[in-house]
Amino acid sequence: MKSFNNYPALPAPSKIWIAFLATVFTLFNGMVSFAQSVPENVEVDIDAGGDSVWYGQPWVWAVGVAVFIVIIVAITRSNNKNA
Repeated sequence: MKSFNNYPALPAPSKIWIAFLATVFTLFNGMVSFAQSVPENVEVDIDAGGDSVWYGQPWVWAVGVAVFIVIIVAITRSNNKNA
């Protein structure tokens, strides 16, 4: 049976160095993820008044999806007149 490990064993100092770099990389990723957090005192004001655009209405999306499905069915329908 062929072995999947074609590389010779690493010496002990190399294993320690790899473990150290893995630890530093993991800690760095943790710092980056905490840096992405949003402060708690953010205030967002969204104007949800009556001036919405036509593509913001749910019924427009429902009609659009229905028309798209009808077009796809019409295109992909096999119309065998010879059968």
